[in-house]
Amino acid sequence: MSKLIQFGFALIVASASMPGCENPPVPKPRGYHRIEFPTFEYARYEHPCGISFEVPVYSKIELIEGGAPEADICWFNCVVPRFSAKLHCTLIPITDETQLNSLVEDTHQMVFSHEMKAAGIRTQQFDFPERNVNGVLYNLQGPVASPIQFFASDNSAHFLRGSLYFDHAPNPDSIQSSLAHVEQDIVHLIETLAWTKSIATP
Repeated sequence: MSKLIQFGFALIVASASMPGCENPPVPKPRGYHRIEFPTFEYARYEHPCGISFEVPVYSKIELIEGGAPEADICWFNCVVPRFSAKLHCTLIPITDETQLNSLVEDTHQMVFSHEMKAAGIRTQQFDFPERNVNGVLYNLQGPVASPIQFFASDNSAHFLRGSLYFDHAPNPDSIQSSLAHVEQDIVHLIETLAWTKSIATP
């Protein structure tokens, strides 16, 4: 009986060592580099085109050619090197309700032009009557080129539009945590936005 048991044990060991009986390798899930997030700390920026707002201390403002007080339209970027992110902003003077409605519709169309790739579009409305600021922030989920867009206006003279881009191919999984952090910074920009003077009009 003991020989039979020994033979059976040897057979099990031999079977386990055969190449064809090994478990197939299981691919490891893809990982991403851990990002150290800075604390939320802001400083007020006075733009020469007549607006001010608070931006993260770890960001910088790029003034684009034409972004000057005498220009009809001002362009600038809020760059966050830590996250390879850039918020493209355009400040447009408005003169009447028709122009305002047209700019709002243009922004709406720009956002929903990503609808084919977006898994969903979440909106957040803002209204600060004490500073005469109102607008909408759009959060586009999925592999879209610009995951955050917004506009803000005083409905009479100023219209500010912004679009967030990352300096790499859109990958929702890899930028999810960074995007959540940058979105809070953009919300803070809108919440602290103020019109400091009239901008040039045609």
